Amino acid sequence: MTYYDFPASDTSSIAVAFETYHTLTHIEAHMHRFYEFALVTRGTCTHSFRGVEAPLIVGDVFIIPPHEAHGYTVHPNTSIANCYFFPERLGQLTEYVHGETFQELAVPAGLSDVRQQWDSLLETISLRTDSKKMPKSSVVTDNLSKQGVLHLDPAAAMDVEALLMRIHEEHINFQYESEYMKSAALQMILVIFKRTRFCMPQKPPAPFAQKKQLILNSLIFLENNYSSPLTVKEIADASSLSESYFRTVFKEATGLSPLDYLNWLRVVKALEYLQSGKMLVSDAAARVGILDANYFSRLFKKLMGQPPNFFKKSKSAISNKQEV
Repeated sequence: MTYYDFPASDTSSIAVAFETYHTLTHIEAHMHRFYEFALVTRGTCTHSFRGVEAPLIVGDVFIIPPHEAHGYTVHPNTSIANCYFFPERLGQLTEYVHGETFQELAVPAGLSDVRQQWDSLLETISLRTDSKKMPKSSVVTDNLSKQGVLHLDPAAAMDVEALLMRIHEEHINFQYESEYMKSAALQMILVIFKRTRFCMPQKPPAPFAQKKQLILNSLIFLENNYSSPLTVKEIADASSLSESYFRTVFKEATGLSPLDYLNWLRVVKALEYLQSGKMLVSDAAARVGILDANYFSRLFKKLMGQPPNFFKKSKSAISNKQEV
């Protein structure tokens, strides 16, 4: 299995990369010696991890621990923000990244409290959904949760993207104790993930990207009303924008038209229903606001590549594979 190197050329323990894919792109299965999380900021992709494939949309983030293989297929006009870090070295100005020669070093006694803080955050957002510290309401059995995928609400997703940009700026314009600034920003991101795990809504962020800020209320409206029959005008009204201007801004900000985004959101939610219980396809379709089961099946297959029953039937097989 291929190991990817730490992408920073300096001695930093945190690196951020923003990637935009204009064509269908397959990222081979690979591993790394550090933690990684990736946030979909525009468009869609399919993530493969632990024998499970999960569809991801804007606001989804997956977290990969060291020495575990994963890969993904990125659809055209998609942007992904990646963050790579070594938690055991954060808060220290020390050299330890040299290509593939990372060595685990003892943490100085004076930094034990720092290590404990990071351990606490990483335990909360990790793939261990059986953690006793997590509320029962946050333990889900669908494939998205098995992968460690979190769906951030629009406000939280914008906050995370802004913090990743701050980390990147600190890296580019390295100043006095930039390492600690980057570490603090990453801690804030992980706390946002923790709040998402605990189903704690994020307050609207300060504006950092004008176009995304313009459609923020519409994104929140879609999250809360995807199961209702919606028109583009109703979605645009949530942001107090004209329908024509809203269509343009929404596509520029998310990579999808408003209705395409709504369809993706409905399919992802329906997939959770199908894989978390004994729900019929027609019932899952109705739950997400599509009353025509035949249309739902065609839409589902178009976006996922397989009909709904494929994922419903494969649930037990996937579960067995993950338990091995």
